[in-house]
Amino acid sequence: MDAFHSFWSRPNMVKNRGQIKFPDYELLTMMLSALKWKETNGPITMVTDWRGAEFFEKNGLLDLWSRIDTGLDDMDPDIDPFLFWAAGKLFALQHMDCPCVMLDTDLIIWKDLGDLFQCDVAGAHYEQLTPEVYPDVQTFKMKESYRFPQEWNFGVKAINTAFLFIREAAFRDYYVKCAKEFVYGIGGQGFDPITAMCFAEQRVLGMCAEAKGMQVKCLVQIEHANQQDFVTHLWGQKQKLKTSHRKQKEFCVRCIGRIIQDFPEYERVIANNKKLSEYYEEHRRKEK
Repeated sequence: MDAFHSFWSRPNMVKNRGQIKFPDYELLTMMLSALKWKETNGPITMVTDWRGAEFFEKNGLLDLWSRIDTGLDDMDPDIDPFLFWAAGKLFALQHMDCPCVMLDTDLIIWKDLGDLFQCDVAGAHYEQLTPEVYPDVQTFKMKESYRFPQEWNFGVKAINTAFLFIREAAFRDYYVKCAKEFVYGIGGQGFDPITAMCFAEQRVLGMCAEAKGMQVKCLVQIEHANQQDFVTHLWGQKQKLKTSHRKQKEFCVRCIGRIIQDFPEYERVIANNKKLSEYYEEHRRKEK
């Protein structure tokens, strides 16, 4: 099954004063995500812009992916990279052939997903409409020209899109159209980037799928996420890694060990990356 990662450089550069920076643990997770998908499920494309492609080339990472697509050079410059920080995923999705999988760079699939693709849509998991993340729609002050689609059921659960499989281009087009209309329809300033982006990307998906009668499956049930061995999603652990150098080091050393074990040809890439040298040397010490 064809999959894609995406990286729109503008949100990263806004956060890092004009530079592209990845935390070490995110860089290594991205490497494992791409390599494991190719090993277990098929080709994977990186959809990015020229700045992202340049960053990956400088760090010796281009070969992680089956191909590089710089289609995000055409991202609308009027899209707010702070408020809609993951909008690059939606713009990338609209240019991919279906069926395909949209895969976050911090999610690793360890096994062949096989029968999961015997459906119309598959997400990472369902999400309850907790008000902290999914507030009442009246919270969003929309432009006069925007109208929420009449066919939407606002009681439908959101679908986490860290993993998203879509079978048919017709549904992909409907979903992306609805998501983009919300992005362009939001008015004013001062919105929470978590609630705005999660609505555009994840709550819209759930409502679109129900409106079109799509058969939906999920990778995991969120309450049983720790009782399976075929997917790892870093999202919930990022804050712990960010605030603890010890945990970050342990995680990065483990990632390097797994990459070298399963893909020894990438040891040179890791060894030549100055940011990863501390972890690589620790890995070597442990191997002796």
